[in-house]
Amino acid sequence: MVRRRIRRRADEQHWQVSYIDLLTAMLASFTLLLSLSIPDQSKLDSLASSVTEAAKQQANLGTLSKELLSTIEKNSSLKGQVNVVMTDAGIELRFGSNLLFPPGKAALRPEGYDAIFSIGKILGYFVKARNAFISVEGHTDDTPLRSTVEFRSNWELSSARATEVVHYLQDTVSIEGKRLSSTGFADARPQNKDKDPVTGQFTEKARNDNRRVVIRIYYHSDV
Repeated sequence: MVRRRIRRRADEQHWQVSYIDLLTAMLASFTLLLSLSIPDQSKLDSLASSVTEAAKQQANLGTLSKELLSTIEKNSSLKGQVNVVMTDAGIELRFGSNLLFPPGKAALRPEGYDAIFSIGKILGYFVKARNAFISVEGHTDDTPLRSTVEFRSNWELSSARATEVVHYLQDTVSIEGKRLSSTGFADARPQNKDKDPVTGQFTEKARNDNRRVVIRIYYHSDV
């Protein structure tokens, strides 16, 4: 009888210890969850600031887009030759390459100078006042060059055209070099992918659309 009581007490004590361990583990878990649920005020402030800054930047780009569209609409030499496109990465000004450059060349036409200058003045003010940046992209169609004397391929041609526009923006419009960059894409990023169902080649309209120079106005993602 005595042995049964001793065994029962031992079992009760063992159960009590296990129960206490469980409560201790649960209390520790709740404490951890509570600490994780308390927001870091500095992180919240940083997030709010970045959201506010992003909204302000988007508003600035929207205002610039309207000003560019108005300028193009009033200039007969630009109307129908330059498209303004809002993207997630900023604003794209898409110039038909025929407006800016002769076929197979990387020296701006006189009307190309005028086109870049008309819009460049607006861009110059914007990037300085709004701490923005400009990248220039050169694109060609898929037709190989007739002569490789001046340029080895469309890669060199597209790069040279983009660089020519950057030089003009820096030297004539006085945009700081640190806010400019240039890239040549040759025919690697066609804008129009329509192809002739018989030949399987790009249509003439697609090739015209793909020969272009793009000026992109954007903000750095870490601003």
